[in-house]
Amino acid sequence: MTATSPSALARCTSVSPEDFAREHWSRVPLLSRAKELPAPFEDLLSVQDVDELVADRALRTPFFRTVSEGGGLPLPVRTVTAGARRIGDLVDGDALAAQHAAGATLVLQSVHRMHPPVARFCRELAGQLGHATQCNAYITPAGEHQGFDFHHDTHDVFVLQVSGRKRWIVHEPVVRLPLSSQPQAGAHLVREGAEPLMDVELEAGDALYLPRGYVHAALTTDEHSVHLTVGVLSTTWYDVLSDALGLAAGEEQFRDALPVQPLAGLGEALPDLLRRAAAWLEGLPPAELEAVVARRLTRAVPVEPLPLLATAAAARALHARTSLRPRRGLAVEVRAEGDAVEVVLPGRTVALPAFAGPAVRRLLSAPATPGDLTSHGLDEPGALVLARRMLREGVVVPV
Repeated sequence: MTATSPSALARCTSVSPEDFAREHWSRVPLLSRAKELPAPFEDLLSVQDVDELVADRALRTPFFRTVSEGGGLPLPVRTVTAGARRIGDLVDGDALAAQHAAGATLVLQSVHRMHPPVARFCRELAGQLGHATQCNAYITPAGEHQGFDFHHDTHDVFVLQVSGRKRWIVHEPVVRLPLSSQPQAGAHLVREGAEPLMDVELEAGDALYLPRGYVHAALTTDEHSVHLTVGVLSTTWYDVLSDALGLAAGEEQFRDALPVQPLAGLGEALPDLLRRAAAWLEGLPPAELEAVVARRLTRAVPVEPLPLLATAAAARALHARTSLRPRRGLAVEVRAEGDAVEVVLPGRTVALPAFAGPAVRRLLSAPATPGDLTSHGLDEPGALVLARRMLREGVVVPV
């Protein structure tokens, strides 16, 4: 995203971030037409990108599948040799084309893991929402074809219509705010004669936000459809309670075994357990729970992939005016420890002299050059040493 380009959330919604958070998030659907949004979505995944993924790349399962009329189809795969290994799960373009011509929907799964524009978009959206994201793409031929039966998702979705048109029929939830353990699918989710909450056709550039639980189905008409479904894997208060209960493992009273033949006295013992648990929860220091939940939330934004060759080249050619920036999504904590400062990274800690602390914090706060660090307690040679170390540790990347 450049300084003037719209944010990921602004591209998905026709209301302000504040109105979206207050009026729609996790509660109410939102239809945003292309004329209300800043840009179409072909830069994320175009029709040409789909053809390249399918025809020119070694696309493997489970990154693709095909579905029709609510059910999965035999995987269109072929076997090839890579080195000395036989690989039997690569996409067979001819078999896929035959299924697609017969009405099948091609599902590209986890597009955020294999297509950089979608990966960047999902990373930015996750950063704005504070919740993890994922993305699938759905490619359906023209005609009255339906990939999936009525169902509800257990995560919120942003439907981004890339090309063509698709009709979406949306009904009120049967289960409000379902958890991942509560998926449901099938025509029984819609009462006979029930009026849909929404019955709309999405055209290229339109977006639809559906909170988890809203029952829906989508089908094409007389035009093909390519759309992205960006799923938001929101952290719930149930997750927070689960994290709190995980801390109970540190309490001896909850590690005690039930008595021999526990069923005989279970009815009498449970009220006492609930009282003790409630007292323990009430006395649990919020900061202790916050630290656990914070670790969960910091995983919501995936770490930006490390540009291997560009990073190595920047480290070799580093000079005072080399522009560097913090690596997006990387959980970093800087803490003072006596006569040292520690840069705590996932799985490892980098120890540096205490006087480097202000320069480290400057380097992690915004794009900077080694020359900028000379006003934060380092001379130029020292600034170059620190910047090169942070490059090699994958903490910063070249701009």
